[in-house]
Amino acid sequence: MSITKIPLSVIMEWMCLIASILFIPKKLTQSYWRMFIPYLALVAVVETFSYLVGRVIDIDLNKHYIYNSFLLVWSLFHLWIFAKIIPLKNIKAVCITIGFAIVVCYIVEWAYFDFTFYLYRTDTFIGGIIVLLSVIYYISLFKQDEYHDILKDASFWFVTGCLIFYGTTTSINAFFEELVRIRIKGQVSLRYIIINIFNVIMYSCWIKSFLCLRNKKIYTQALS
Repeated sequence: MSITKIPLSVIMEWMCLIASILFIPKKLTQSYWRMFIPYLALVAVVETFSYLVGRVIDIDLNKHYIYNSFLLVWSLFHLWIFAKIIPLKNIKAVCITIGFAIVVCYIVEWAYFDFTFYLYRTDTFIGGIIVLLSVIYYISLFKQDEYHDILKDASFWFVTGCLIFYGTTTSINAFFEELVRIRIKGQVSLRYIIINIFNVIMYSCWIKSFLCLRNKKIYTQALS
């Protein structure tokens, strides 16, 4: 298996995991950032295993089982992070309510289509929610009284990556079945290529988030 054949998204997930281990300080006031390490480790393992199935590992497995099982994990993780970084009153209650709505949507689509089909309607709903929460985050920035250098803020880069990725892929998922059928050179679906490109952008923004955390820690230590 050549490394050139490994999807860019998988490579970026491992790079983002390594960056989280190297750059996220061990002691943070906002300790929830440390949870990116186990989350990204899980993402990297799931995506790598999914890629290897049928190529290196001789297992006859419907990949939709893998992605459908992981769907709730990444959606609830994102909700949890947004509940932490959006400085608005009652945002936690809002995120909890949204979480219940996602679970209901997930169960309904699972019951209707079962796990042999990717639950892309739930995926689309989650993506729309993340885009909405990203917009709410940006609005909250305008309500802050103190000056805030957003380009040095880890939360800003995390949200920016989410907005770019989910803003694009949510639109793509609305035409999921059509885009999956469009093949480049008769092999790779157009949706797959687009998802990979925007995965790279999102994880690059996340790496920038981790660098911001490290730089802030270094600056704080220098002042003390």
